[in-house]
Parts: sequence; structure tokens; C-alpha cells
Amino acid sequence: MLRASIAPLAGLACIWLPWNDVMIRRTAFVSLLGSVLLLVGCGGDHGLTARGSVTAEADGRTTGFTFPSDTRIDVAGDGAAGLVTGECEMAQVGEDAWGLVVTIRRGATVDDLGLSSVTLMQRTDAEPSAGRVEAELGTTSYGGACEIDVPYAVEDGGMVGLTGSCEVADADGQTARVELELDLVGCTVI
Repeated sequence: MLRASIAPLAGLACIWLPWNDVMIRRTAFVSLLGSVLLLVGCGGDHGLTARGSVTAEADGRTTGFTFPSDTRIDVAGDGAAGLVTGECEMAQVGEDAWGLVVTIRRGATVDDLGLSSVTLMQRTDAEPSAGRVEAELGTTSYGGACEIDVPYAVEDGGMVGLTGSCEVADADGQTARVELELDLVGCTVI
């Protein structure tokens, strides 16, 4: 009886301790499960995603990669099924300065002039004209300096924005025009 008379003062926990113990365990389990689901759903690894485009124009034909929405491009494998795959790396090269390398590849070449792969290189502390592009159209390699602007490069989340336009040349001096406007999330920070 003493417990029952103290219960209104001390709270119902004194009377219902066994029930509360089960409820505490159940509540803790539900809270833990909710936290795990939230972590996986909202804060988990979403991989490398791209939005925007990279196009190349040669011999009057335009080809390239277009990502209308956040498209995951860090797909495992060699892309033999025709998937577009890619990598993005950010390496700190100074205080608040990043060296950026982005590579995008098509798994299967569409035709002799289709953009098979492109590699974009730039530093955030360099002039836009210091950028470089290497592209493969069909089986022909092109490369050269390229005007690439980096509107943002954020370590948290590996976020990078790239815009640019340039002409690159193959070994025979034939040129291709490359245009790019990309937003990437999930770059590997080195």
C-alpha cells in the first residue's frame, strides 16, 4: 500500500515498473530502427551523380552525354552493357584550392564519331584557360587546353560545378568543339 500511496507523488513508474521496462525497450528499439532507416534513406551513400551535359561536335555531328536530372554514374563494371560510367576526384592542392579530374565513359561506342569518353581537368585556383580536356570520339583521341570555369567546389559532399567551351585537336590536326555544363555530387575527396 505504501507504493500505491507514493505513486501519485513519485509517478506511475513505481507501480508499473515491469510494464515500463518492456515499453522502454520497445521504444528504444523503435527509435533505433527509425534512426537506421533515416540514415539509410537520407544520409546514406548516394554515389556519384551528374546533372547537365558534355557535348562534342566534329564533322558537323554533335554527340555527347546528357544528364537531365541527378543521374548516378559510378556504376560498377566496365559499362559493357552500354551504361555511362564515371569518376570524379577532388585533391586539395592548397588552402581553399582543389585539383579536379572528372572522367565520363560510354560503355559501348554508338558509332565511329560518338563521344566514347571525356576527361576534364582543372584547378579551382587557376585561370579558366588552364583547364584541359581529353576526349575520344569513336576511336579517335582529341585533347588540348580548354576554358573551364569552376563556379563551386565544396569538400562536404564532394560537390563540383564545371562549365566550359573549347576546341580540341586529334593527332592529324582535326578539331572537335567541346561544350560542358556539369554539376556533380559525390566526388571522391583525396
